[in-house]
This record gives sequence, structure tokens and C-alpha cells, in this order.
Amino acid sequence: MVRPPDCQACAHAHLQCEGKVPCARCKHRKLACVGQPRTFRFRNEGPGLQQRYRPSVPLVVSATDSPPRGPPARGRDVQFTPLPLHMDESISPSLTVTTVAAQQTHVFTNYVLTAFPCFFKCTETRVPVNWVEYVDRRRGAMHSCFDWAIRACTLAYTGQFYNVPEFTDIARSFYVRSLRGLASLITDETTAKTDEALSTAIVLAVFEKHHCTSPDAWLTHASGIRALLKLRGPRAHLHGFGRAMYIVYRPMLIAAALIEGEACFLEQPEWQSLNEAISNDNAKLPDSSLYTDVVDRGLREIIKIPGYVSRARDLLSSPVARRAKLEPPLLQSVQATRAALRGIYTEFGVSISMLRAGQAQPRGFIGPLPQFFFEGYSAHVTRGVRSALLILNCLVITLDPPQRPTLEKEYRILSASPASSDGSSSPPSDRGPTTPPSSPGSPHFVVESLITPEYKQGPTTDWMDQLTSSMGMDGVRVTIVDD
Repeated sequence: MVRPPDCQACAHAHLQCEGKVPCARCKHRKLACVGQPRTFRFRNEGPGLQQRYRPSVPLVVSATDSPPRGPPARGRDVQFTPLPLHMDESISPSLTVTTVAAQQTHVFTNYVLTAFPCFFKCTETRVPVNWVEYVDRRRGAMHSCFDWAIRACTLAYTGQFYNVPEFTDIARSFYVRSLRGLASLITDETTAKTDEALSTAIVLAVFEKHHCTSPDAWLTHASGIRALLKLRGPRAHLHGFGRAMYIVYRPMLIAAALIEGEACFLEQPEWQSLNEAISNDNAKLPDSSLYTDVVDRGLREIIKIPGYVSRARDLLSSPVARRAKLEPPLLQSVQATRAALRGIYTEFGVSISMLRAGQAQPRGFIGPLPQFFFEGYSAHVTRGVRSALLILNCLVITLDPPQRPTLEKEYRILSASPASSDGSSSPPSDRGPTTPPSSPGSPHFVVESLITPEYKQGPTTDWMDQLTSSMGMDGVRVTIVDD
């Protein structure tokens, strides 16, 4: 119902008019009852809305934007020019940001369940905040280096999924923009310790593995992530989103240490204590399961392998007297780790066989995990432990040559293990002439990276799932060669 217009006399008196001509008030006072003219004036509310929402809701970066030109900015002076608002953003900025954020969460979820299906489903309840929840909680925060890194990954995934090559170029522009934003964060120790910096570095590293802009770029990212983890310290990764970031990338730190020929810093006591604390926390959960304990114990043993390889390499080129002194304790440590992993390999294999044969209750071993994801995850874990045993066998052969005939037989059995249970073929780490030659000579280690342009797979595959769930072992191949 529309209220009738007031006459001029009632309007001047600030009284409500009944709308008749003449109205009762004017008739009683014997006044001329003249209608009030109504005028309309358009006022642009766009600037006011922009000013109102800009402090709390950053502008949305358009998918067609190009990366900043010119030399990279340095330090905390790095700034990005705000983008012009489109028509819908001028009318309702909050609605646009909310819509894009919701789509971002949806696409990122699809990407995670494609690239990390088994690892994500088998670990999502073991962390206080998982990756999908973290992205979803950032609704409105669409103008940061982390969000640009996420958009780089999701655009590359979408472009490959729908066969749109242009999306890959746009994804690379977001990768560059995020990289520059990260460079600004890490110049200050306070911002370098934030979840924003570490999560951005991890997402950029994942993008680099898929696309390999240069052969060793992912190793550079791994080195930066290692520095950020050390700067933050172990306790920062025991709670909150820090735990999710830590458990998703620690397998890749093992692979990077092997390739770079150095010990993995995660074998240091304070970091091994962190790994044990995470395992203990998981054991207290109502839906804890035996497989979690088995996998965690295997990871803690595999973390030691890069250090063994580094020390063995050093000893092979050392004088005889030094070798005679240092080889026995190293051999003892290698054999202890090998025995522990053989026990885990057997325990895991027997449990899985009993489950498949229906002789064990699935929930008691795997908890609430769907059988589908557990089958894939167990195949990756088993392959990772098997690859670790192959490396340890190589170490024992070089440190104690009389054991070579026996270990070569076991080496061939492990190398000939069947493909994964999901029907996919074995990765390059299980194929090729990996059995050590039988001719005598002076052996040396050859560590080959399998995260290269020749071996990489795209974001629409589960390649990252294999690398992570195998505890980094699918990313390397270690052999010994006799001179």
C-alpha cells in the first residue's frame, strides 16, 4: 500500500495528510490545499559501498589479470595496484566476494580429492584444521599470496580437466604474483613465522611439482620450506593448521634430503619428538586405528634413511682407517632400521591380507575410513616401505659385502612386487635395472630424482597422492653401481 502524498500546508506543519483534496485540515482552517510536488534524484551509491566494504573485504583479483610488470619488488615495500571493480562488484561487493570464495572452496575441494584423494581422506580427521577447512574459513580473504597460490593450482587443475590451455597461462601469472607476495612476507621474521607464509610456500611447491618450470625448482621450494619450519620450531606444528601443513609436506622433505645428499633435519630429536607426539594424540582419538600407528612408526624409521645414505657416501671415499672405525656403528644403525621396517612391512601386509580375506574387523584396523580410500592408501604406504627396504639393502651391501648374495635375492623379490591394488602400474622407482651388479668393484650410490619434467604428472592425476602417501619414496630411486 502506497501512502498518498501530503499537501504543502501539512508538509510544512510536519503533519500527516489524509491525501484528499481539499484535506480535512486545510478545509477546517480555510486554507488552499495545494499538492506537494514529488521530485526524484539519482545518487550513485557505488563509492560509498566500496568505501564501506573495502576495509573488511579485499577486492577480488580477476582471473584475466596479468602479473605485475617490471623488476621484482623487494622487502616490505612490495605493493599491488588495486584492480577496478566490475559492474556487479560496484553494486554489491560483498555478494561477489562471497560467491567467488564459495566457488574457490568448491574447486579446491575437487582438486584435493583428485590430487591427494587417499592421503587427504586418511588424514583429514587427524588434524585440528585440514586444508579444505582452512581455505573455506578464509572467505573474503581473496587478495593475499596464499589465495593467489591456491588459485594458481585450481586454475591449472580446471584448465587441464576441461582442456583449456589458456588457464595454464593464467595459473602461471598467479604463481608469479604469489611468489612475489611470499618474498615480501619472508623478509620479516614475524611474518615469516605465520601460517600464511608456510602454507603459501607449500602450495607453490605443489604447483611447481606439477609444472616443473625448471628441473630443480621444487628443491628450491623444499629448501625454503625447511628454513621456515626450523624458524617456526616443532611446537608450532603440534596444534592447529600447523599440524596439517607439517604432515602433508614432511614426506617431500625426506625425498629432497635424499636427492640433495644430506641428512633430513626431521631425524633430529626435537622433530622426532614432534612426530611421536602427533602419533600419541592420534591414538587418543575415539576413531583411532591400528593403521595410523603402523604408518607413523614406518615414517619415523624412513626419516633416518637420507642420513644413512649421506654418511655411507662419505665413508666410501674416506681412508681405510676411518672406515674401519665408523662403518660398524653405521652398519648397526642401518640394520636396526631395516629390521624395524621389515617388521612393519610384514605387520601391515598381514593385516591387509586378513581384511581382504574377511578374517578381521575392518573398523578395528582402519577406523571410520572408507574401504576405497584405504585400499589406495595402503598400496602407496606398502610401496613406500618396500622402496625404503631396497635402499637399506643397498646400504648393507656396500657396508658389509659378504651379505651381498643373500640381499640380492631379497632385492629382486622386493623389486618384483606387484602393482598397486587400484590397478595402476608401478612407478618408475620400481621399474628398470635397479638390482645392484654382481661384479666386484668399488661401489658408489646413484640417487635419481623422479620429480622432473620427464616423470611429472599433471594436477588431474593422483601423482601427488603417490608421492606423499609413499613417504616420499616414489620421488627417488637409489641404486649402487660398481666402478
